[in-house]
Amino acid sequence: KGDSSKSTVLPELLDYLKRAVADQASDLFIVAGGPVCEKLDKRMCPIGENRILPDESERLITDLYARANRSMDRYLHCGDDDFSFAVAGLARFRVNTYRQRGSLAAVVRVVSFDIPDWQALRIPPQVMDLAGTAHGMVLVTGTAGSGKSTTQACIIDRINATRDAHIITLEDP
Repeated sequence: KGDSSKSTVLPELLDYLKRAVADQASDLFIVAGGPVCEKLDKRMCPIGENRILPDESERLITDLYARANRSMDRYLHCGDDDFSFAVAGLARFRVNTYRQRGSLAAVVRVVSFDIPDWQALRIPPQVMDLAGTAHGMVLVTGTAGSGKSTTQACIIDRINATRDAHIITLEDP
């Protein structure tokens, strides 16, 4: 009834994750002092107008750790951490947590369960031919968000479809 002091209820973590997947965002940013943002086509886009306070960012990040069934000890001791988790029927998520201006913050990378078509991504056939490599080591390098994990997924999918092999991947995180 005209009470301007009522608090705004912010979305839960799962709501933000669902929104990022639905919008085909590459990343979700949780940083106190601004709205939760998603990265769409290399642009930062706020989700809603409400800025999150430090206690809200802490709540969301604590939920990230709970979903990953991971202790926050390393994060609280070192100031940053990397881990991943999945939400059934939604996607996988790679998380980097850190401190910004004394508050808990996180960047959450959305990793689809589906492997996209390599041709639609314009991955050169010569890169896909690496799936035929039987010996040695293949390094896939590049800047953040350049498609390293997606390229690897496409190559591994081709290996799985064409031959029996042991596949070992190393990635940070």
